[in-house]
Amino acid sequence: MDGMQVIPTPRRASIAITGRCNLRCGTASTPTRWRRSATCLPGSGWLSLTSWPAGSDGRNLDGGEPFTRPDLFELIDGIVVNRMRYSVLSNGTLIDERTLAQFQVGKRRLRLNYVQVSIDGSRAEIHDRSRPNSFGRAVRGLRLLKEAGLPAAVRVTINRHNLHDLENVAHLLLDEIGLPSFGTNEAMPIGSGCRNERECRWHRPSRPRRWRS
Repeated sequence: MDGMQVIPTPRRASIAITGRCNLRCGTASTPTRWRRSATCLPGSGWLSLTSWPAGSDGRNLDGGEPFTRPDLFELIDGIVVNRMRYSVLSNGTLIDERTLAQFQVGKRRLRLNYVQVSIDGSRAEIHDRSRPNSFGRAVRGLRLLKEAGLPAAVRVTINRHNLHDLENVAHLLLDEIGLPSFGTNEAMPIGSGCRNERECRWHRPSRPRRWRS
């Protein structure tokens, strides 16, 4: 019809497949009550969304923490069957050798864009102020991904605790671990960040950046 506007298919769709998380991060985008909830949309509900059309980048699987879902790889298989690509956004602490083996099943590895791990400091004293008791496990998960040849990415959430540590973070990620780049965003007053805004935010707004070696 005349005057109708054709809306293009989106390149990707981000879906929070769970509100559950094994951490209690002060900057989490989900409220604490969601992270403790036992109620999640069942896998059949999410699988119905995998047939919804999207472009080449497919689905970003977010949370909460996606790896807390025991049926995560069933959801991934639904994406693969529909010939889409996917990414997983994670805190990295639940990634182990069994996780890596699961990515090698069928075409899961072929359709994977990347697994993104959150690293918020160059050492535990800084990272753990945002993501308690998790630095060692997160870095180990990231190193395992890298050593297995799986596409790994990192997003650093800038807050008042790590603002002056970014050069050290860059050294850790680019020089020591060997990532080609990493991204940043800013702690925002959403979810748990509403309650912890004064504690987490820094004094100037920032634009997302990418650091490269």
